[in-house]
Amino acid sequence: MLSAQFWQGVRSAFLDCVGSRDHSHDFNHYRSELLIVRVRLFAALFGLASPVWIPIDRWLLPDEILGSMMALRAVAGLALLILALLPARPTLAAARVRVAALLLITLAFYLAVEGLAGATFTTPSLIGYTALPLLLVAILALLPLTLLESAALQLLVGAVVIGVHAWFGHLGDRGVLGLLWVLLLFIGFALLAQGFQLHLLLLIHRQATRDSLTGLFNRGALLRHATHVLDEGRGRGTPYAVLMIDLDRFKLINDTYGHLAGDNVLRAVATVMARQLSAECLPGRFGGEEFLLLMGNTRLPQALAQGERLRSAIAELVVETGSGPLTVTTSIGVAEGLPGEALEQVIRRADQALYTAKEKGRNLVVS
Repeated sequence: MLSAQFWQGVRSAFLDCVGSRDHSHDFNHYRSELLIVRVRLFAALFGLASPVWIPIDRWLLPDEILGSMMALRAVAGLALLILALLPARPTLAAARVRVAALLLITLAFYLAVEGLAGATFTTPSLIGYTALPLLLVAILALLPLTLLESAALQLLVGAVVIGVHAWFGHLGDRGVLGLLWVLLLFIGFALLAQGFQLHLLLLIHRQATRDSLTGLFNRGALLRHATHVLDEGRGRGTPYAVLMIDLDRFKLINDTYGHLAGDNVLRAVATVMARQLSAECLPGRFGGEEFLLLMGNTRLPQALAQGERLRSAIAELVVETGSGPLTVTTSIGVAEGLPGEALEQVIRRADQALYTAKEKGRNLVVS
């Protein structure tokens, strides 16, 4: 019988795929980059392929609409190439706009073709144009969208297809109903593929960016994510602070109680940090028993106060070991970022403040 823990894992994975509310800022940045790159790729491919299709149009379409179709392809191709070339910042909002633009341009082309050529579904030589929405659904399946994002776009595609066939009075035809059934199957498989794709991306991203012991960001991901956050805030002049956090006499804990006890201490400290910090704080394991905390939109007095709260909460920790309960203290160095100062310099100043706290007797917060 499957355990409650298994079903909890299934539920958590499903919710991760449904929406982006619980996704980390770092993963949202990563997903945005993927979405923008793939939209650019598809827009460029379709934009360049649009004029290549003209010889097929000449073969399939009657002469009276051929000129209009060539002009329509030129406009759609130009719009797609512009979309492919436009620069964009890697944010979810920008990525969603790009995906919507790709979909709307292609749907507008589909509607224009139906209006120009009539009900393409009723003409055997034009049946390929009727399948354009199926191609759109397949393309959406290749984008790392959440299920809610994808469902909204797929709903739009379905509504357009139903509207077109209702307009021409063919909605009740068996062939049209068969087409709608195939479209529904495509949409179902697309949603399934996107759920698997997003779940896999989340797993890979978490394994690559998280410290396996504490669950916090590892050093590389922490510095990379901090750079993204600071770049976004620098244009707005947003202040920030860095806290370097080091557990006092941690080597002695390992030597006295064993490394498993030391691991439990690190996990307990990480749990305290996760509970104490706001959404604007970015904690990570910097190395060994050392942690780094980036606080966005924070001045030095606020950072010192947060550091003191952390120090006090960690000092109150009681970690159970095979040799009895264990307590731990921490020293914290704090530095506020100055205008034009690189992140590495701020970390260096926080590290110097940390050593000052050690020299003054440990279990202190120093700036």
